[in-house]
Amino acid sequence: MKKILSIVFSLSTLALLAQNEVDALRYSQNFYGGTARFMSTGGAFSSIAADVSAIGINPASLGKYKGSEITITPLFSLNNSSALYNSSTRDNFRYHFQMGNIGFVANHNNGDASDWKSVSFAFAYNRMNDFSRLINIEGYNKENSMTDYFASIANGKKVDEFDGFNEGLAWDSYLIDPDTNGTNLYKTALPNYGEKQVKSLSSKGGMGEYLFSIAGNYKDVLFLGMSLGIQNVRYREFDNYSEIDDKDTIASFNYFNFNKELKTTGSGFNFKFGMIYTPIPWFRLGFAMHTPTFFNLSDSYSSSIKSSFNDNLHGDGKEIKSKQGVFDYQLTTPFKAIASAGFVLYSTNNEVKSPLASISVEYEYVDYSMARLYSDGYGFDLENGVIEKAYRAVGNIRAGAEIKLSDIYLRGGYGFYPSPYESDQANSSANWSVYSFGIGIKGDYSYFDIGFNYSTFKEKYYLYDPSVTLTNAVSLTNNNVGMVATLGFRF
Repeated sequence: MKKILSIVFSLSTLALLAQNEVDALRYSQNFYGGTARFMSTGGAFSSIAADVSAIGINPASLGKYKGSEITITPLFSLNNSSALYNSSTRDNFRYHFQMGNIGFVANHNNGDASDWKSVSFAFAYNRMNDFSRLINIEGYNKENSMTDYFASIANGKKVDEFDGFNEGLAWDSYLIDPDTNGTNLYKTALPNYGEKQVKSLSSKGGMGEYLFSIAGNYKDVLFLGMSLGIQNVRYREFDNYSEIDDKDTIASFNYFNFNKELKTTGSGFNFKFGMIYTPIPWFRLGFAMHTPTFFNLSDSYSSSIKSSFNDNLHGDGKEIKSKQGVFDYQLTTPFKAIASAGFVLYSTNNEVKSPLASISVEYEYVDYSMARLYSDGYGFDLENGVIEKAYRAVGNIRAGAEIKLSDIYLRGGYGFYPSPYESDQANSSANWSVYSFGIGIKGDYSYFDIGFNYSTFKEKYYLYDPSVTLTNAVSLTNNNVGMVATLGFRF
């Protein structure tokens, strides 16, 4: 028999059909998307720009609107992942189109009749996370097999206590055998190692947020705003793992396939509060607070194993399928606090001041160890304990700049997202960097913007849990290129 693999996949993918710390991080981490202007300035213009996507970070930016607006933003993204495993490298690509933003802003100008110059209302949809990813891993392992992992998690259990999605399938498909050294102990059915391990991990879906916002402008000095955010989650993962004896190192064994499928859907809500203070015309300070997002999520999942042998004991092998599992649970994401500062350079033409250039920086504080899982039928004490120990607080940094050349705007930005893992975790150095640039053309009543961004991070991935069965890590390099185009109308 042969090896089989499970997942300890940091930063974005799932682990073993269970609700755990990986799920909590996946839906707690947000990489804000939206309009081309917002993305090309690194998502850092919440204290400067009247932008419908900036509202998702600081709702007070809505107060900067002087009129009404409609926006629409399609998004194209290309994901590339390179996997190095035991001297073998596989490159993978996935691309798709989606909607990055749809927004509507209604502005009511009070003129000079009140110190509150205006009040604005907005409804917007902004894309947040993109879960589309394709990873292929291939290499030979002469040290262990996934069957060792199955045997380890089976140890101490009676056969009727086996998990029907994992070790129970391995038992029924002849991949693990009783260990004669003790009762309720098990061992791999493979007499030796050296098989080719192949894994294909495909995920798709994403997260989006619907915003209902209101903000006011007090004397063009103080801007206050609040939003109700409703987030939706769609995630689907297909995990296909094989061990193949293509070099005939095991006379009685051909291959086995272990397949898993997970589908998660759900929604949640949060509140956002923000302010922007302009003590002098060229300097702006912003602060925003996001409550936790309270999610209701539902998982449906299944797994199967197909084994193939050529001996009298096991026959031709066996294909075993699990039942369809369904589980409903709740997730509370961490609180967020965002501080920003912006600088604006003005030009004067006929005593009319207009922005010539601007720069903004933002700091976002998130403590990922505060995420929590809940369910009426299960306590999640173990999983929440792992969240507390594995994750940490981080400070995300974003910076952006914009220069006006007549009716053309040039933009650039950068974002740095430190690893959410504690220093003793495998992916403690898996930082995420985002580079962006763009151009915009503005008319009297309409504008057109194009933005590009490039993000990259590296991480370690394990075919099965190294805390159970020690195995070599896969080195993953993940790159994503995005292009957005925004068409806006002002009235």
